[in-house]
Amino acid sequence: MPSFVEASMDWQAQGSKAGIVITLPIRLRLRCLKAKSSEATGTFGMWGRNARVLVLTEPFWSLPMSWIYFYRTIFLSQSIGLSEVQIGLLATVYTFLSTIAPLAGGYLADRFGRKKTLMLFDSVGFLSALTVWFITKDIWFALIAYLLEGLPAVIFSVWECLLVEDTAPKYRASIYGYVSAIYNVGALSTPIAGYLVGLYGVDIGYRTLCAVAFALLVPMFMIRVMLLRETEIGHQIMEEKTFSGFGGYAASLSIIRRNRVMAALLFVSISGSFYYAVARYMPLYLVDAKGIGLSSELASLVPSISSISALMIVSFVVPRLSSKGDYVGALVSGQALGCMSMLLLSFSPTGSLPFVLASGAVLGVFNATAFSVSRTFLTNEIEAVDNRARAKILSITITLSSLLNLPAPILAGYLYSLNPKLPFLAMSSVLVISLAILLAAKRQRE
Repeated sequence: MPSFVEASMDWQAQGSKAGIVITLPIRLRLRCLKAKSSEATGTFGMWGRNARVLVLTEPFWSLPMSWIYFYRTIFLSQSIGLSEVQIGLLATVYTFLSTIAPLAGGYLADRFGRKKTLMLFDSVGFLSALTVWFITKDIWFALIAYLLEGLPAVIFSVWECLLVEDTAPKYRASIYGYVSAIYNVGALSTPIAGYLVGLYGVDIGYRTLCAVAFALLVPMFMIRVMLLRETEIGHQIMEEKTFSGFGGYAASLSIIRRNRVMAALLFVSISGSFYYAVARYMPLYLVDAKGIGLSSELASLVPSISSISALMIVSFVVPRLSSKGDYVGALVSGQALGCMSMLLLSFSPTGSLPFVLASGAVLGVFNATAFSVSRTFLTNEIEAVDNRARAKILSITITLSSLLNLPAPILAGYLYSLNPKLPFLAMSSVLVISLAILLAAKRQRE
C-alpha cells in the first residue's frame, strides 16, 4: 500500500558534509518540481511539507512494486508450482496480518510519533520481504516473505496521516489525485516488466524485478528519513496523551457509529479489500488457457490501459471535486463502472484482447475514484469531527475491512479453481451492494 514522497522545500543541515551533498541537490530538484506543479495546478505549493516529500518519492515504490504485484501470482503458479488454493492460503496469511497490524499502527503513531513508526516498519518490512522473494524456492519461503511483507501494514494509516495532516482540507483531493496518478503511472509501465519476464522467463524475470525494487527503495527511505518531519497534530497528541491510549479507539468507534457517511465509506473500503483479493487472480486469469489465454507480454497491456483512463480521471476530474455531493457522485459512478468492468472481463471471449482492454479502461475509472475520492472524503469527514481521531479512525477502517475480508483470498482462489470467471462475477455483486449503500447515504444527506 501504499507510501509517498514529501517534497520538502526547506533544507535543514544534517551536520555532515555527506548530508549536505545528498540533500542539497534533492532540495533544488524538489523546488523545480514544485514550481512546475504549481504552475499546472495552482495547488502543489499549498500542500504541507510531508505531502510534497511523500508524493515526489512515491515513484521509487510504485513503479517496481506494481510490476511485482502483477506478476507475483504468475510466479507462484508457474515457477514455484503452487495451486490456486495454496496461493489463496498465502494471501490469507497476509490479509490476517493486514487486519491486526493497522490497529497497532494507530496506537504507535499517537504514542511515539508518525515519522518514527512509518520509517521503522516500512523500511524493515519491504526490504526484508524483497530479499526473501528473491531467493524463494517453495511455499515456505513464500510464506516467510508474506509474513515480512505484512509488517508495513502497521503504517497504512500512519502514512495517510503524514500525507494529509498540515494541509488544508480543500487541497487534499489534489494530493490523493497525484498519489493515484503515480500508482497508475507505475501500472502503465508494466510492459517494461513484461519485456523482462518475456526475455528471461517468469522465474529469473520475477527475481530480477525484486532486485530492481530493492535498489530503488533504499534511496527512497534515505530521502524520507532526512526530509519527513512529525506533524503538528502528532506532536499535540503525544504531549496531551488524552487520545493516544487505547481509549481513543472507543471514542473513534463512537464517531463512526454516529456518522452515516463514514459508515458508508467503511463499506466502500470493505468492497475495495475484496477487490484486491480478487485482483490477485486477474493476471493469472489473463494468461490462463481456461480464462482469456493471452501471452504474458500482452497481459501486461491491461494494467497499462487501466492506468491511462485512471490518469485522465485523477488529472481532470478529481481536482475539481470540492463538495460532499461531488464526492458521493464520483464514488457512485466509479462503483457502477467497476461492476461493468468485472462483467465485461468475465464474459470476454478467449483470446479477445479488445474486450479485455475495454474492461481495463473502464476499470481504471473505478480504481481512480475508489482510492483518491473515497480517501479524500473520509479524511475530510474526520477533520470536521475531530482531527485527533484521524490515526485511529483510519486504522479502524482498514482493520474492519480487512477482518471482514479475511477469508476473501482463499474464497477467491476456491472460486477460481471451480471456474476462473466466478471471482470476478462475485466482485461485481459486491460492487452492486456498495453502490446501493452509497445511493442510500446520498439520499439521507439530501
